[in-house]
Amino acid sequence: MQLHFAMFGRMAALLLAGLAAPAHCWSRLNVGGKTPPITCGGAVLTEQIKKNMRGENPDVPVSIIARYPLLDPFVKYLSDFHVYCALLLMFIVYLQFILPKGTVKSWAKFHVYLGRIVSFGLAPHYAFLGLLLNYYAIVLDVKDWKLAPPASDWRLQVSYIIPFALNTILAFATGFFLCKYSFMPQSMATPLKYLALFSMSFWFTIGVYQTGSQATGLGLGTFGLPVSTSVPGGTLDGQDFFTPVNLIVFFVGTMQAGQDYIFYRILCVVEKSGLKDISWKDMHKYAMIDLCYQGGVILSLFVAFFPFCLFGLPEWTCLESPFYAAPVIMLGISPVFFHVAWLAKFIKAVCGPVEAIAAFSKPTHKWDVPFGTTKAD
Repeated sequence: MQLHFAMFGRMAALLLAGLAAPAHCWSRLNVGGKTPPITCGGAVLTEQIKKNMRGENPDVPVSIIARYPLLDPFVKYLSDFHVYCALLLMFIVYLQFILPKGTVKSWAKFHVYLGRIVSFGLAPHYAFLGLLLNYYAIVLDVKDWKLAPPASDWRLQVSYIIPFALNTILAFATGFFLCKYSFMPQSMATPLKYLALFSMSFWFTIGVYQTGSQATGLGLGTFGLPVSTSVPGGTLDGQDFFTPVNLIVFFVGTMQAGQDYIFYRILCVVEKSGLKDISWKDMHKYAMIDLCYQGGVILSLFVAFFPFCLFGLPEWTCLESPFYAAPVIMLGISPVFFHVAWLAKFIKAVCGPVEAIAAFSKPTHKWDVPFGTTKAD
């Protein structure tokens, strides 16, 4: 137990140091000195959006994640519910990383039961509600983008969030259910394997096109649609904001595709031999590291960009450049850093011959049925 709190102390020191270094980079309202002024969420600054930041637009219900003109109360409810669940999910994930795991018997049952809150209480809604919200974000007719920071523009929703959603589903499925419950037996590894392949293919085609074209300034990632109907605000005034944002998303999305590939390798092993070669504990651990990384990146991006643009906090909370979100992202994914050595060995083993992962997982097969559960669970 003492070891875990010592690790937490080192983590806190690391994060504070990372945040202190770029503190001077936090800017005032006009990001990058653009004309017309651009907010830290990528919107062209107008009197309307100033009112919106202050909550003075009665026709624009304030969603927890974005002040879009969500005039449909049902969509707003779905958005808020999704965000609250995401915050609870990340709180539990961080707590699970800090506290002892199943190897400490006195904490094992707590670890398992807390994990079940995520696996049965939160995960199912992500499979349906998250995809539904992404659908709305892509197809809803947002009539006046001038009222809202458009950082959740449909182009990012298509290029990055679709494979992000698929990767998250893979993490939940392999980390909680595969080969552990009767509704997800070994045979389910096959469709999950193809889901991983589809996610990678989607990124390296549509994802790379949309983010890469904007990051390099060679295009708008709109598939040739007119600017008036496909770019937030209907003009190119705020497009400079999306160049660095898409560069960040390009690298993050490519990393995500690499994570999908590791899931593919895991699922190939499970498809052939179940848990005979790869242990459930190793499969679960990789999936949770993946989940912590993914959730940390998304949460950190919103925390970094939107305090001023969405919630009317002081103007100094507006980032001068999207690159200054990096320390906040490091904060969000920091629990992963303490597992880098294990992760490198695991990836090397699972990407090698089956004998390599079998040898790697041999000591952990006793956790194929975790402490506190039974085969009938």
